[in-house]
Amino acid sequence: MVRWLVILGLVSCAGISFAAETDNGLEAQVATKQQSLTAKGLYEQMLELSPKAMYQGIFSHQAGNQVQNIEIVHGVNEGSIWERMMHLDGPVREVIRRGEELFCIHPDASVEQLQKQGDAPFGNKAMGSIKQLSMAYDFKFLGGQRVAGRSVVGIQLTPKDAARHFYQVWLDQQTTVPLRTELIARNGKVLERYLFSYFKPDNKFEKRLFEPRNKGVELKLAESTRVLKATAADILEWRLNWMPIGFQDQTASGHAPKLSARRIYSDGVVMFSVYVEGVQKVQDEGTAQAGPTALAVQHKQWQGQTHRITVVGEIPTETAQRIAQSVELR
Repeated sequence: MVRWLVILGLVSCAGISFAAETDNGLEAQVATKQQSLTAKGLYEQMLELSPKAMYQGIFSHQAGNQVQNIEIVHGVNEGSIWERMMHLDGPVREVIRRGEELFCIHPDASVEQLQKQGDAPFGNKAMGSIKQLSMAYDFKFLGGQRVAGRSVVGIQLTPKDAARHFYQVWLDQQTTVPLRTELIARNGKVLERYLFSYFKPDNKFEKRLFEPRNKGVELKLAESTRVLKATAADILEWRLNWMPIGFQDQTASGHAPKLSARRIYSDGVVMFSVYVEGVQKVQDEGTAQAGPTALAVQHKQWQGQTHRITVVGEIPTETAQRIAQSVELR
């Protein structure tokens, strides 16, 4: 799960995301800086410049045995990121982003307004800073290559422990946009891959490219959003006694409401979620792996009630299991 091309809506819309005004000035910046950058410096340059890029492309997303082909148009309009992504296989599904506004267009042409999940290349989570990433990864050059007919340079983020996977990213030398990313297990197996087959930088923003393909679709903001507040009686306090170095809590609250007790943690590349909920009986304990996603389920007793602890994320199953074991109910 982080990865380039910012697929903001991929999970929420059964599949898609988000992520880059390319002009001569930007290209000159890239070319000049790349001459003396270390692998870490080039990765930091990607974090700075690729969101400002403007481009069109087609990429494939491979997770386990599942492959999806997606069209993307990305640009910057008056300082805000705009993006349109559409599935090219199966039913037509689109996700359109206009700054803070995010819409999912379903096959029946119905429109759902989604909550913005955060910006991230090739994934639906926020990319971490170099400072955060350096806690858990070493940076290594992989050399040059060609992707989608374009020159790219590769960088590998090598984990400093066995609690996470390897991450490789291949950056377009003109724009620094990642044209290929891979999440790789320690045994060398590719768990997830994003790969461009077509990529074309643009020089200017064209609003028509970001309109829904279905001409009858109208994008409207929701008039109001109902906010549910948890009362003191609905709060279940818990904490993690262990998690891998470099991961940070992405949730604002230190408490988790009952029945939806979820917190999200990220190390800047991948994320995992922890759910704690009261249940009537123990069932379906253990671990499982599906593509890049690991699942661990355990149960604990607290104040006379059984609670199910679920950890899910792009981490090794052993890591997910240890995290689940470390949950302490208070």
